[in-house]
Amino acid sequence: MLEGKKIIYGITGSIAAIKAPIIARELMRRGADVHCALTDSAEKFTTAYSLSVLTKNETQTSIFPTQHSTWHIHLGRSADAMLIAPCSATTLGKLRYGIYDNPVLLLASSLKEGTPLIIAPAMDEEMWQQAAVQENVQWLRSKGVGIIDPISGALASGLSGLGRMLEPVEVVDAFEKLLTTDDRRPTIDERRLTALTGKNILITAGPTYEAIDPVRFIGNRSSGKMGAALAVVAKNDFGANVTLVMGPSHIASSALVNRIDVETTEEMRSAVMQQLSGHDIIIMSAAVSDYRIKNYSAGKLKKQTDGSAVHLDLETTTDILQEIAKYKKPSQLIIGFALESSERGEEYAQKKLAAKSLDAIVLNYFDEEGSGFSVDTNRITIYTKNGIKREFPQMSKVQCASEILSLISELVNV
Repeated sequence: MLEGKKIIYGITGSIAAIKAPIIARELMRRGADVHCALTDSAEKFTTAYSLSVLTKNETQTSIFPTQHSTWHIHLGRSADAMLIAPCSATTLGKLRYGIYDNPVLLLASSLKEGTPLIIAPAMDEEMWQQAAVQENVQWLRSKGVGIIDPISGALASGLSGLGRMLEPVEVVDAFEKLLTTDDRRPTIDERRLTALTGKNILITAGPTYEAIDPVRFIGNRSSGKMGAALAVVAKNDFGANVTLVMGPSHIASSALVNRIDVETTEEMRSAVMQQLSGHDIIIMSAAVSDYRIKNYSAGKLKKQTDGSAVHLDLETTTDILQEIAKYKKPSQLIIGFALESSERGEEYAQKKLAAKSLDAIVLNYFDEEGSGFSVDTNRITIYTKNGIKREFPQMSKVQCASEILSLISELVNV
């Protein structure tokens, strides 16, 4: 569908800009007439000369080029669409607030009414999840800007997380898809016309830690990524009001409406019970510690140098899911999680679903590569109390979150 189309391709200051020549080439391979523009920061990662040679069109690098001063008006008005990939966090903010101080932004401001503008944000996970960034993305979506969402993967920081731009061919595939009216991703206003619009959703996430002494604890490997993904998707894609009760985790989630940080199981239980009555849906994705130390030591326990064994007396912690079931209102939905082995996972998940009076349970696996704790992907199966079973292939935790919330939307409508 790009055959014969004039496409403005803007590149901004993200390290993902090293992929720009490949994206430009892919646009051309599909028949597009490509006109590039670079910000100053983008020129740290790619060059105007290489893009000009590749596209056979002059690449714009200044708002005051040597040719006529109204160049951007003529180019903007004649374009069939504009793609900005990568789109930096700074560019997101400037697009929202109408700051057109570089050639990419100036061209975006010069598009005639109705010309599609599609952007592919790319940045580190902590930047992507900042409140200001998420608010800017929501606002741009509400104005009809197409968003090619980042995915989880290896980032320039050396970390792995949500914020990675798709690979060049995938970017152009998504660009083409968003150019078609039927496949266009809904604006925020359209998405808010869902069953979760305005619903209050309480989500627990991450591990809980139980102290042995002032410096040691028992816990688990949960990162909080699944719960954070649920919170972000519930807020941004389904229009819900979200409260996240998060155990110890490095995951940033300041974009959320309300975050309550806790450490122990008792602190999580207390926070959940305080919030319970004010929420329509409770999603218990936290990996709560099953045991705590019976006799906490106020002083640091000394290492035994004679080789003798050290015994820790454990007692069970409060079963938060079991407790909230006692206070559940008929109008509330409670969704649990079960982390099990692939061998007998379904059996245990079904038992937990019934025993704890849940409306649905999400089964995931600790013994499969790319599933469970501390990774960016998961393989889930969802069971409901009325017999629905939805099994999904391994996918990103953001995609898992979307599927889980879509099914919850169906339950709300029952």
